[in-house]
Amino acid sequence: MTMSQRHRQPSNWIPLTSLAAVVVLLLASCPEAVSGVTSRFDCDNGNKGNATEIALKSALLCGTGYSPRQRPVKNVQDRVAMYIGADVMNVELIKNSNVKLEVTVELSMQWYDAYLHWNKKEHDKIHTLTVSDEDIWTPKLSAKSLLKSRVQGLGSCYQTKCHLSSDGEVIYSMVCTFEIDCLDDSGHWAFETKGCPLRIFTPEYDINQLSLFHFQRRLSYSVAGVMPYKIISFQMAIVNNTVNPEFRMDIVVERMIGPHLVVFLVFIIVLIALNLLITWFRVDTSVRGVMTVTSLALHVVYTAILFWYSNTKMEPALGMANLMLGSLLITAGLAGQLAYSSKMAKKESISAPRILQLIHRTITKNAAVKPFVKLSYISWDNPLVKPTMEPVDTGMTNHVAASVTQSDPQDTIENNEISDDDDEEDDVGEETDPAKLQWAVFMQPFDRIAFCGIAIVYVVMLLVLFLA
Repeated sequence: MTMSQRHRQPSNWIPLTSLAAVVVLLLASCPEAVSGVTSRFDCDNGNKGNATEIALKSALLCGTGYSPRQRPVKNVQDRVAMYIGADVMNVELIKNSNVKLEVTVELSMQWYDAYLHWNKKEHDKIHTLTVSDEDIWTPKLSAKSLLKSRVQGLGSCYQTKCHLSSDGEVIYSMVCTFEIDCLDDSGHWAFETKGCPLRIFTPEYDINQLSLFHFQRRLSYSVAGVMPYKIISFQMAIVNNTVNPEFRMDIVVERMIGPHLVVFLVFIIVLIALNLLITWFRVDTSVRGVMTVTSLALHVVYTAILFWYSNTKMEPALGMANLMLGSLLITAGLAGQLAYSSKMAKKESISAPRILQLIHRTITKNAAVKPFVKLSYISWDNPLVKPTMEPVDTGMTNHVAASVTQSDPQDTIENNEISDDDDEEDDVGEETDPAKLQWAVFMQPFDRIAFCGIAIVYVVMLLVLFLA
């Protein structure tokens, strides 16, 4: 390394070293710029700043016997009257917890110190002083949510501000963050409501030493900072009838619980549609049996879940649970009808009760309802519904054409005329004996009536649910 290089190397570090030294000196001389909190007054070594304010602080705090640990009253039996209030700045849901909120509030307190007052005329008309909370008496407060919650101290609070007036009035404020345990307090379905109480109290003093009052002003609270909750109520109260006076804040938050009850509502709609579809399959088919058993099993499971959910999680779900219970009863009726029909279908003759035959004959003669009760079942074996794997020629064999090749054409024409006459008699329906019908055909009008009744019941149940 040459001599010229040795002289050039330090020149690159001199400005940085000088800048660092200046920063260190500034931080050392102005600690308030770092912490944002007024430093404690040093009676022995003095403080830098306004000479008049320093002289006033020295006269109040130094050599007078003032102790920040003693209540600022002249007589021991006197009480300190303190006004207290809070502004909610932010509310957040604690991660991985559904019952805890993190609330940031700005606490404001005001009281009178009997020892810290001065004559403004004698001290250059100074009206207020900014002092440290370590120089004067301040209440030692603690916070608690529920009875079983842990006690939280206020040692972690920040942005502490303390102002002292010439008449002894102290205005003290600080920003604190608390963890609050919440209780479920649902008001109506599809919304989850939580009540989150916060108790701020002083464990050192009783009501004979300190009385609390709240500021007579409307305090603001944040409504946008709560995700996914929002504040719907914020109330404050002072309780002085206990051993330790308390300042209580009751915060009520609410959120829409779409991922919960809406899912159950979708399940209910699906099961309702399933029940309405059941009556469109013949009573002697396996499709109807599978659908009925599946619907009954799902109704039992979802009904039990909804009643459990309403009792343990959220009371408004009880309305949906009752709706599911009504749907379960309908499904049980359809299951009973299926069991009875499977028993009757095994018999050679219907031998249905006389009253059922009379009802069947009556409704099939009614011209107004006849088109509806005559609607046929959904044929699961129909090639249009369930494509067959057999060749088209085999599956769609024309039995009429086959019979023509084996019989006389004249006989075929006569048979067709007789068949047409039978169809006309069936349309009239007046001479049809219900006892001679197949059970599935006999039950067809009753299934159509059941469909109408089920649809009406479901509409009424849904209206009651949403209009309640």
